[in-house]
Amino acid sequence: IEMFKSMFLSIAVLLSGTSLASAEPAADVLATHLYAGTLNGGKDALAALPDDAGKKSAEGILAFVASIERLGQGLHRHGLETHPGGMMMQLPVLRMPVPPNPSPEPITYEKWRGILETLLADLTAADALLAEGAKGDAKLPLDLLKIRLDLDSDGKSSDAESFGGILVAVTRQQLPEGATPKMEFAFDKADVLWLRGYIHFLSAALQFGLAMDFEDSFNATGHAWFPRSGLPFAEALLKPTTPGAGFVDNSIGDAIAFVHMMNWKVADPSRLSDSRTRLAAMAGLSRQSWAAARAESDDDREWLPNAKQKAAFTGFAVDDATIDSWLAVMAEFEAVLDGKKLM
Repeated sequence: IEMFKSMFLSIAVLLSGTSLASAEPAADVLATHLYAGTLNGGKDALAALPDDAGKKSAEGILAFVASIERLGQGLHRHGLETHPGGMMMQLPVLRMPVPPNPSPEPITYEKWRGILETLLADLTAADALLAEGAKGDAKLPLDLLKIRLDLDSDGKSSDAESFGGILVAVTRQQLPEGATPKMEFAFDKADVLWLRGYIHFLSAALQFGLAMDFEDSFNATGHAWFPRSGLPFAEALLKPTTPGAGFVDNSIGDAIAFVHMMNWKVADPSRLSDSRTRLAAMAGLSRQSWAAARAESDDDREWLPNAKQKAAFTGFAVDDATIDSWLAVMAEFEAVLDGKKLM
C-alpha cells in the first residue's frame, strides 16, 4: 500500500473553500459502473444526467479509467508478458499486468506507436472533462479496490483485472487484511485538479517518447515484452524462462542492449514543445490543487489532505511546511522549464 501511495502521490513517480454537496447523483452512477466494469454503460448513463460539476468530474474520472482499460487491451492483444525474471525491463506502461494471451497478434513499431498515440488521445480527452468539473465542486466517493476492468476484451472482468488485483501485481504487496479490504476516498475539487496534473505528467512523458524515432531499439529489444508477437529477434531468442535467471532468460542482455541503443533522434520537434507545455501545466495545476485542499474545512476520506485533515492513506500526513516545500519545488521546476535556471 505504501508503494501504491508513492506511485500515485509522487509520480512518478499525481480551490476555493466552499461546502461540498452531501449527495451527487453522478457519484452513484460512477461507482455503479466502475465497480461492475461497465465503462461504456457508465459513459451513457452519465451523459443522460444534467450538466454540473459532479457530472463532468465523474465523466473525467471514468474516461481516465477507460484509458487504462484500453491501454491494457492493446497490451493484451499483442501478448505483453511481465514476470519477476524481467524486472529490469519493466518500464512505465510496459509493467502493467494483463491476462495471458495464448494467441497474440503480431506487433510492429507502427502498431506500438499507435497504442501510445491512443493513450495520449484518451488522456487528453479525460483532462478536458475534468477541467469542466474543476470549475465547480463535488464529492465523489470511490473504493479503488472495487474498480474492475476488462483487460482481455472478453466482456468480463476477473479478480485479476480489478484495481486491487493490478495493485498486488505491480507492487507485489498484499491487500490489507480483512474480509472486505477497502481503499475508499471522497474525491473532491482538489483531487480532480490533482488528477489533471497527473494526466499532464503522463501525457508529457508520452509526447516526449513519441517525439523520438526509437524504431531500431524496439525492433531489437521489443521481444522482451512481446515475445510471441513476430518481432525480428523473438523466435531466435525465445527460450524457456526461469524467473530471476538474468542471463538465462536474456533479461539482462536485453536491458543492456536497450540502454546502448538509446541514441534516438528527434523525429517531431513539435511534440517536444508540447511536452514542455504539458509539464508547465502540471506545475500550475499542482499549485491549484494544494490551494483547493488548503481551503477545505471538511475531513472526509481525503486523497489530498491539508494540514488539518486526516489522510485516507494509512501513515500519510502533510503539514503546511511540507506543502510549502513542494510548492517551492514546483517553482524551481517552472524556472527550469522557462529557461530561467539550469539543472
